Amino acid sequence: MKLQIMSPAADRVDFKVPPAPRLSSLEGKTIGLYNNMTGGADIAVDRAAEHIAKRFSGVKFERYGGELRSGRPALSRGTHIDEEEAARIATEVDAMIGATAH
Repeated sequence: MKLQIMSPAADRVDFKVPPAPRLSSLEGKTIGLYNNMTGGADIAVDRAAEHIAKRFSGVKFERYGGELRSGRPALSRGTHIDEEEAARIATEVDAMIGATAH
């Protein structure tokens, strides 16, 4: 009998994305909160927003994940932000926080 062991890990993809320029302040900025719909991701982005709102005045938050935006992709554990949606989000926010949890 032959036993084949398979790994559920995804193939490694090597690419580098340079970090976005650091904002001088978060005051008056719009921050995107991306919840990838895994257990606890919503709690993580909510907690980040809570701490940011305490430190910086006039901050607004836009939430992404699930079916929050009519006419937009329903983001889920299996459907993540694609290039087109990322470009659209970039016009709506000054910075983005993404959470993956479990």
